[in-house]
Amino acid sequence: MPVTIPARTIALFVGIALVGFVLLAGLYATRSILLQLVAAIVLAMAAEPVVQVFERRGLKRGAAVGISFGLLLAALVAFGYVLLSPLIDQTTRLVHNGPQIVDDLSKGHGQLGFLETRFHIVERAKEIDAGTLGATSGPARGAVDSVVRTAGSIVFVLFLTLFVQLGGRQWFESLVGFVPERNRKRVRRAGEGISTAVGGYVSGNLLISVVAGSVTAVILTATSVPYPIALGLIVAIFDLVPMVGATIGTIIVAVVALSTEGVVTAAIVVAAMIVYQQIENNVLQQLVYHRTVKLSPLAIALSVAVGAQLGGVVGALLGIPFAGAVKVVSNELIAWRRGEDPPPVV
Repeated sequence: MPVTIPARTIALFVGIALVGFVLLAGLYATRSILLQLVAAIVLAMAAEPVVQVFERRGLKRGAAVGISFGLLLAALVAFGYVLLSPLIDQTTRLVHNGPQIVDDLSKGHGQLGFLETRFHIVERAKEIDAGTLGATSGPARGAVDSVVRTAGSIVFVLFLTLFVQLGGRQWFESLVGFVPERNRKRVRRAGEGISTAVGGYVSGNLLISVVAGSVTAVILTATSVPYPIALGLIVAIFDLVPMVGATIGTIIVAVVALSTEGVVTAAIVVAAMIVYQQIENNVLQQLVYHRTVKLSPLAIALSVAVGAQLGGVVGALLGIPFAGAVKVVSNELIAWRRGEDPPPVV
């Protein structure tokens, strides 16, 4: 005898399916904003120890957050000045020497004279018409738009971080209020564990990147490679990306050293940076991961790969702290099922 499903049950199932589909579509459509919100929460957790230092000195929450946020902005401004100053100087010199470079090139003289004698680059450049220039302006506009969007996203994340710092504690307590009284202690403990793991990882990773950039600057200064500070800052930025960031930074430095100082200097620089990377990978990063997220090498590699697949570079940066947060919650759930407290975070 066939089973008859009530129409109300079918309607309820269809309604739940539609609501789920709408929610998933909404999450997918706003995935970039949600990713920026997650990045802001992670940064707020990393800055929380600084805020607590000011709070322990008697400042109110708002003042402590304002001072820490001001220090962050000051650090970013100093970073931008140190990085952009040599680049602006080189651009100015290039514009000033441009006519002479073009004249030497057209005559086959100078370091770039071989481009004219062998490839007739000047004649080929003269053959470029306005249509070709118009066609190439599309990618240029796309690159400018990408830079503008990236800068806007950074500013948005910074202000989201400020708002999370100001209201995050109240938001968390409001969420805890929905939990039954007997489980609130566990929820608060899990929240503190997540904050400790994520904040500790981010702070430690930033410290490692500063060390990487400083070591790179010292190596380049010792080998007379130009722009050691700017290149050191670039290496520090790429070093934030787990697994592959240090390698990308080394390639950039090697190209600059090779094009300015020659093969021998470039080989010395690359060898020194590889030695440092081994120390960073086997000593510094192990200390950070052991004291914060407590993840195995396999879990770290998988979290970085999944994060990069879902969110690009930002996803790769957030993959490890997210995995650490999942581990904290998992330990708390296992302890809850067993009716015991989870092991303390060392």
